Amino acid sequence: MKYLLHLLILVFFFEGCNSQPGTATKSTSTTAKTTSAVEKSVVQDSVLRDYSLFLAGKPLVGNSVPAKILNSPLNKKYVAEMDSNFSKIEVNRLSLMRQWADAEMKTEHEQSRVLFYPFSGPDILHAMQFYPNATEYVMIALERYGSIPDFKKMDSAQATVYLNSVYQSLQDVFGKSYFITRKMVQDLQRVKVNGVIPLMCLFLERTNHPVVAIYNKHLNNDGTVVSLSADSVPSHTNDFIEIYFRTQGVDTLRKIVYFRTNLGDNAYQGMTSFKDNKALQNYLNALPDFYVYAKAASYLMNSTDFSAIRDFCLKKGKSVLQDDTGIGFKYFDKNVWTMKLYGHYAKPVSDFPWIKDELLDKAYKSDSSHVQPLSFSLGYHWGNINNQNLMKAIKK
Repeated sequence: MKYLLHLLILVFFFEGCNSQPGTATKSTSTTAKTTSAVEKSVVQDSVLRDYSLFLAGKPLVGNSVPAKILNSPLNKKYVAEMDSNFSKIEVNRLSLMRQWADAEMKTEHEQSRVLFYPFSGPDILHAMQFYPNATEYVMIALERYGSIPDFKKMDSAQATVYLNSVYQSLQDVFGKSYFITRKMVQDLQRVKVNGVIPLMCLFLERTNHPVVAIYNKHLNNDGTVVSLSADSVPSHTNDFIEIYFRTQGVDTLRKIVYFRTNLGDNAYQGMTSFKDNKALQNYLNALPDFYVYAKAASYLMNSTDFSAIRDFCLKKGKSVLQDDTGIGFKYFDKNVWTMKLYGHYAKPVSDFPWIKDELLDKAYKSDSSHVQPLSFSLGYHWGNINNQNLMKAIKK
């Protein structure tokens, strides 16, 4: 029953997906460790770049979006609203996160590694603030992949409906810093925003990370990777996407790897469990030890029903940054991990009445002189700066 309660929080539509601009047509195999050959073959998709900039409300570099849409009153309003909202969260949240990370995450900044972000949804925005130098970002959630629509085939009215859907889907991120799951069920439908890809590309461009290309891939059982052809889409078990991007002004090519899959210990609505997903486990185990980040993760890794993904994070993680919704405090062996606490621990919000981390609460109270403050709001307690918490676990 507890497993079902947890998964009710994560209910999504399991629909098929459209192909997106920049889909790979070349079919090659590689291992998870060997990416240099793939990176050399990545070619800038100019249409995808323009569409990503358009979604971000930023000036285009080409002419892929029709002038009648660009010059429409709705688009001008959309650009102004995006500029205003991102300016606000830059001042009130993102810049403060970066300042904190500059002081508290020097090792993660200086020793670049893969970032592993389970239960991420499309939230590359906040991961970038804490981990700006990650070599790649491996994100896993239940949200559908979707695609960016072809704006060349839209009229102004259709573009208006779509941009309104995108803007509405971002309201909780602007106000609360996270996507509310039950709203994403609606917002990421094909008839609205259509999956995580549009939002990820929007966030990349808004954080000055030009989008280069998107590739559809598939995992073999041994964890090796096969490219899907142009007429294939990520819709089967262990299909995934790679979004390649750069940092503005830097030539280095980086990527997001996003899997839409079940991380629970039990099968869920036709999706195999993480315990039984040997292909994904082989792929992840082939990665070098990585950093782990968890935010607004519904306390799932505090449960026995998500023991496999929790144990995997503890095994492979060089450090773990999370709020109290991630891995339960009791699972960090103090002989293995050094714990640093920030902010204030507060009882979880009313949506999670079955959770209270007594050991974490005790740690905050017993070691209060060493608990450092937080200057920004992030997560479920978004309305009260005095109830914010973060913890950083560093492997000894």
